Amino acid sequence: MMANKRLAITIVFIIILIIGFLIYSRINPKEANEKYERPSSLDVVEQYFSSWSNKNYPNMYATISDGFKKIEPTAKNLATFEEYTKSQKIDSINMLSIKEKSNDGNTAIVDYSIEFVLSSGGINKFDGSFSLKYKQGDVIPGWKLIHPYGDNIDLS
Repeated sequence: MMANKRLAITIVFIIILIIGFLIYSRINPKEANEKYERPSSLDVVEQYFSSWSNKNYPNMYATISDGFKKIEPTAKNLATFEEYTKSQKIDSINMLSIKEKSNDGNTAIVDYSIEFVLSSGGINKFDGSFSLKYKQGDVIPGWKLIHPYGDNIDLS
């Protein structure tokens, strides 16, 4: 009889905990209802260079449009992209300036000035511009580099 009473109390206690958890989850929905802020075009360019400098190739690869990945052989997958990036013999990158030149909500141009710190110890300054498009249909939607290197340009 004592065992049945303990079992009943334990079951009631567990049910109360479950109900309490469910009520708390509905009152305090954390991440489920928080709005994710997609990075700006400027943030994406900074992410590209800082990820390269930190050798965070998945994060760097995420900044590139899916269309570019389809047409550029050295970006066809993460392993190929990482191998290509490492072959550049760049140890780190100093970002001197990154400025958004234009942005109409669909296409943006971001100018940059950087220094490549090479494995050989040299430093090469490089100035350029990235074209970005806001890609809704990419695996990870948002601002993407459509022409980060090479001759191929994602015109999709």
